[in-house]
Amino acid sequence: MPKVLRLRQKTFFYDPSGVVVVFREKAQQPMELHRHEFLEIAVVLAGCGIYTTIAGQRKIQAGDVMVVNSRHSHGYEQTSTLELANVLIREDVLREVEKDLGALPGYHSLFTLERVRRRGAGNDWHVRLANEDLRQVAGWISAIEQESHRLHEGGALLAKTWLVILIGFLARAYGKQAANSGHADMRLGRVFAAIDSHPEKPFRLKEMAKAAAMSDRSFVRHFKEATGFSPMDYVIRKRVQRATRLLSEPKPSITEIAFACGFNDSNYFTRQFRRVMGSSPRSFLALPGNQRK
Repeated sequence: MPKVLRLRQKTFFYDPSGVVVVFREKAQQPMELHRHEFLEIAVVLAGCGIYTTIAGQRKIQAGDVMVVNSRHSHGYEQTSTLELANVLIREDVLREVEKDLGALPGYHSLFTLERVRRRGAGNDWHVRLANEDLRQVAGWISAIEQESHRLHEGGALLAKTWLVILIGFLARAYGKQAANSGHADMRLGRVFAAIDSHPEKPFRLKEMAKAAAMSDRSFVRHFKEATGFSPMDYVIRKRVQRATRLLSEPKPSITEIAFACGFNDSNYFTRQFRRVMGSSPRSFLALPGNQRK
């Protein structure tokens, strides 16, 4: 099997304070399969071509949007005046965005469950934008690009703000596009969204697998393949993530926070918090920037 070209993060993120980079191809030439050390949102602004992945090929045209994470390779063939706007995102930044947008089923379907999505048949592994939506998306990408050149003038924060708007829009668009598809990624995406929205609720493996229309074994395999975590470990991590936010509030006690986040025992909460965050809740509070207001 031929070696796949790997594009390094340091080549594109020349400034360590940058969170997102826009890389444009006015006339994309055929390109062999390659991978990145970052996530990429590729937006077709004009022209057409053949988009290639290890799962197969598909014709692309203006309005098509492809999402590729660092685990997968892609390339282009038979390009004809193909113009691309590539939005390159550090994966740690995407994890931050997920805290706010993970409640959207389309978010996880598009950005978390790529491997599951690519296994499915049909046309819903990417987003297809109408002309008006494409113009709007192109405008947001231009705003990201402008602010990414003003990193030390508040540009990093503003670029991230425009990025959140872009990702939120694409997640909703994908959710609408694939809502009735019945594909595994959308079923799983709804489970992810339910956990992200209310991690404090009781989640049981059999119920989650049933919601995804999978056997317990298939559900666990797909879930772990997409996230690196078992379903229950993911739930615990989301509960801890919510706890880190509540800890900055002035009133709740640690015991109250534990119960609010779905833990029935404050000692168990402390153990899980330490496992996930590397420190106890009290030690976390003592870190600079985490003190209660």
